[in-house]
Amino acid sequence: RVVVCNAMQPPPGQHGQPSGPYGTPRAPNGFAPGGAPPGGAHERGGAPMMPTHGPPMLVGGPPVGPPGGVAMAGPPRLGAPGGVQGQYRAHPGGHGSGHLPPKHAPNAMAPLNAQMANMGVGGPPGQIHGAAPQYNRGPAGTGAPPGPPNAGGPPMGGAPQAGFPQMGTGPPQMGGGPQMGGFTQMGGPPRMGGPPSQPRQGPAGIVPPPMAGAPRMGAPTGGGPPAGGGPPVLGGGFPTQPGPAMGQTGGPPQAYLAPQQPNGGYPPAQNPLNRYPTPPGHNQGFAGGAPHGGPPPPMGAPMAGAPNGFAGGAPIGGYQAGGPQMGSPGVAPYPGAPTPTHQSGGPYNPLPAQSPSSLPSTSNSPRIDPAQIPRPVHDPHAVVVKHDSRNDRGGANHPPAASTTFCARDLGSANPRYMRCTMSTIPNSGDLCTQSGMPLTLMVQPLALPHPDEAPILVVEHAQGVGPVRCGRCKAYMNAYNRWVDHGRFCCVFCNHTTECPQEYMCNLGPDGRRGDASTRPELHLGSVEYAAPNEYMVRPPMAPALFFVIDVNPVAVQTGATTSACEAIARTLAAIPEQHRTLVGICAFDAAAHFFKFPSNVAGKENETATKTSQTVKHLVVPDVEEPYSPLPTGLAVPLQENMESIKDVLAKIPEMFASGRHGLPCGVAAIKACVEALKPIGGRVVSFIATMPSGGYGAVKGRTAMGGAYSSSQSNTSIEKEPLKHAVPFDKVYCALATEAAEYQVGIDVFVMPNGHCDVASLGHLCRVTGGSLYRYGPVWNTTLDFAQLHNDLRWNVTRPQGMEAVMRVRASTGLNVSEYGGFFCKRTPTDVDLPTVDCDKAISVDLRYEDKLTDGSEAYLQCALLYTTVSGQRRIRVHTLAVPVSSVLGNVFRACDLETQTCSMIRKACGKLLTGNCSLQGAKDASLRTTVDTLYAYRKFCASNNSTGQLILPEGLKVLPLYCLAMHKSDGLRLDASADDRAFWLLKGVSSTSVTAVPSIYPRNFPVHDLPGVATEDGGGGGVTFPPLPTTTWLSAEKLEPHGVYVLEDGSDVFVWVGKETPRDMLQNVFGVTHVDQISTATSVLPRLDNQDSRKINLFVDAIRRQRSRYMKTRVVKRGDPFENAFYKKLIEDRSPSGMSYVEFLCHVHRLIQNKFQ
Repeated sequence: RVVVCNAMQPPPGQHGQPSGPYGTPRAPNGFAPGGAPPGGAHERGGAPMMPTHGPPMLVGGPPVGPPGGVAMAGPPRLGAPGGVQGQYRAHPGGHGSGHLPPKHAPNAMAPLNAQMANMGVGGPPGQIHGAAPQYNRGPAGTGAPPGPPNAGGPPMGGAPQAGFPQMGTGPPQMGGGPQMGGFTQMGGPPRMGGPPSQPRQGPAGIVPPPMAGAPRMGAPTGGGPPAGGGPPVLGGGFPTQPGPAMGQTGGPPQAYLAPQQPNGGYPPAQNPLNRYPTPPGHNQGFAGGAPHGGPPPPMGAPMAGAPNGFAGGAPIGGYQAGGPQMGSPGVAPYPGAPTPTHQSGGPYNPLPAQSPSSLPSTSNSPRIDPAQIPRPVHDPHAVVVKHDSRNDRGGANHPPAASTTFCARDLGSANPRYMRCTMSTIPNSGDLCTQSGMPLTLMVQPLALPHPDEAPILVVEHAQGVGPVRCGRCKAYMNAYNRWVDHGRFCCVFCNHTTECPQEYMCNLGPDGRRGDASTRPELHLGSVEYAAPNEYMVRPPMAPALFFVIDVNPVAVQTGATTSACEAIARTLAAIPEQHRTLVGICAFDAAAHFFKFPSNVAGKENETATKTSQTVKHLVVPDVEEPYSPLPTGLAVPLQENMESIKDVLAKIPEMFASGRHGLPCGVAAIKACVEALKPIGGRVVSFIATMPSGGYGAVKGRTAMGGAYSSSQSNTSIEKEPLKHAVPFDKVYCALATEAAEYQVGIDVFVMPNGHCDVASLGHLCRVTGGSLYRYGPVWNTTLDFAQLHNDLRWNVTRPQGMEAVMRVRASTGLNVSEYGGFFCKRTPTDVDLPTVDCDKAISVDLRYEDKLTDGSEAYLQCALLYTTVSGQRRIRVHTLAVPVSSVLGNVFRACDLETQTCSMIRKACGKLLTGNCSLQGAKDASLRTTVDTLYAYRKFCASNNSTGQLILPEGLKVLPLYCLAMHKSDGLRLDASADDRAFWLLKGVSSTSVTAVPSIYPRNFPVHDLPGVATEDGGGGGVTFPPLPTTTWLSAEKLEPHGVYVLEDGSDVFVWVGKETPRDMLQNVFGVTHVDQISTATSVLPRLDNQDSRKINLFVDAIRRQRSRYMKTRVVKRGDPFENAFYKKLIEDRSPSGMSYVEFLCHVHRLIQNKFQ
């Protein structure tokens, strides 16, 4: 039996959930949002619609291949180009907000049944203390204003055109700013069927643990297609024999009945309150409930003398009597905390209290109902959560969930989207932190995109010769927490050293000890500020942006269309590159040798000359020595983009034809990258490479590595393989490490776009991106121009237009008693204290593990500061400083109450990925480490915060109650699955080691939306008072039993959108959405859904557009039907079912409980 420890129970009734809408703000680079979704133009002939949030979603039709190549569709309909604003300034734009009507309140709960009463579980599962987790925020994209309806050519999927398509027709219309979206609760309709009336008995009457809950619909054995339209269940469904009994008694854990305990928590002076008014239907706090720092009452079980079981208990942890109690009316657990919503539509009826003697015997208890175990809370994203970083009394406020759409106001502590800790209240000693079992990790995303309604980070420019004011000992930057001794001296909050400020910075103090200019100097009252760096912070003048494109022209790449697609994507992106008058661009191609193209310096002003004359002025330089590659010229291979735009486009158009009958030989991709790094050493920049074949020749040649990386052997069992170190996760040769380090020393970043036709050794190529701060993209497992070109085009455009910096250095400082233990992410670390970032962007985060060096003062605050010195794209040297204040407590209950689920999950994923990428850790070792962290955390809460109950009860902290689910989901991910290919595993591990608190959870626990019954009416233009998204429909949990054979479901994980169509889908639905009359007639060879003139088609397309805008990357659409090649990829996402990669969620929860019981014994 699972008992969720709810520190503050909600009163009866239905409540709203905090959520955030996405609106249509202007993009950070000045482009306006547009009309129809990527991949096609609007049927009425208007301009193509682009997303209003996230990266640019371009209408990208696949290009036409070269002579002898594969036939491809024509170029997309393009819009007009737009201007680009300066980077890192304000991101203006409105942000619409929606309101969820009461009749659509998600996840209301039906009356609890007799089975729950027998189990001793009362109340709805899946309620998370605090803001509802949402996993949907993505960075802002850029866009172009709407152009002429027919600019550029036919839409994606149009008729093929003969020859090579016209290049450089102007950038397509692009999307706007970010949609701060959210993850939704995996709830849904009641499960089909139910547990048997008489449980199967084991030896001596022992009841075995349930193996997967209710039977799954149409689940055949062996993972094949389901009968009756349901998906297969990997592993063959339910076992014929029950598993071993759980615990000593052999039954599920006993029901939890909490005794009365007093309320505790924040004293009146420390209780954080939100300055913003509560949105309609969203209560600030919970009525009644259990104390902070003590065990909560069971869900739904009333306490003595309390009506309906929601009265507060007695204080715990030394809380003074007479003060306001947590959970009492008017006192919020933390600012903006919502009231949880029940999970189905009926009223909330708590169970009557039971005495311990009246609890059912464990040997006769029914199976655990899968519908009653904890799952993430659904968030429809209907309103924006308002958050103040400090409260009225000067204390730090607990941040909202990372995935929530929130708008933060900086009142002295950094916005949580820039800095976020695994615990927003930290223990006061290292022993207490170890006792809690939770990691103390800081996630830093210094260039994260703000919400459109948030104030921009202000730039501070001091007088000539006067730089930022810093501490004389630890060199920490001036912040709002330094204590001023007099008008010219301040005491550093990080090292307690007293420093005298420059004479120009002196100011008289007021009666309260504050400076008279505190409200006018941003660094004295804000948590995030940016300084204009003086000359002493520069080793050389700020570098200009430089992009060197490397294109694979091997015969295999030409035949598969990868070469043509890369050239076309580059040509369409050139016009969108910011600062074109400063940006330098170079072109390199490779097969068995490296081919450079030298553009003359006097091409400017010759745009009107014929293409023939232009091509005669471009020199073709060949580097045949691929064992020791070099730059054919010391300088001049990268030329100004604005002056050479036409020449570059002309060369890109001719490359596919030039190498259509290229010479055969071993591909030398790494040698070409090395030569480009040599060419960029004098100026710095980025190498953007398109790799379609494994680099098996020349410098960095990969030999002897198979697609499975040597992970499988016919003479070994899966168990022995799982325990072997993951050798194929490290680069093949040490030359990759040497090349990456050398590039980072010269401020050269490396981006890799893998367009494979087979195994490409992503582990080796990805290491180049990891050390230089670059980005890694992969399409496939096999490149398909029709399906993948739109995603390639959007990824490349967002890569060069997103807010980013160059030649950066970052350091994190901590106040006395704390210190930095280790950094994690994409960077080069050459000194113990700093990390070097040749390139840094808004999509990546760096993790910082902290350690205790001394005991902290209980009730005080600890301070963390991140300083990033970087060069903007516009050529300005800046210092971005974020300062975060976190409360300190000696009460373990307060620490658990302030834990951050998404950040802890992100930390768990990053640690597992980091261990596996060293090559010294096995898959089983990584799984055991994550499971150990989960068990230690739950055990600590059970022992120290809910110790007055029997060890036979499974009690989960409210804020971490779905941590076991996320742990199981990580075990079943591509990075830790035994059956994953080497490239799939390496790509997932490299993506996970740079993930953020927002992107981590969706990558392991996707959202699954039923879309066959979307509410509302959609107008022809998608607006005008018709249906809009958000609010988003309620999701279902990731299990085969929740897939109706007559339904249509949309599953998205942040990388792809799967549209699953049941076998028994009604004919009208198929006709309206796909334009066919039978499931088998649906075409899966497209990355977009048809746009038909009917309600169902318009609503589903509007919905897919909405969830696409909420992610940081363009997501292509894959239609999944029976017999489709991607069918198995979809079923692997249903992680709550038992499969060859792991046990079911119910089984795993029982397993976690057994491990907790073993620790007590």
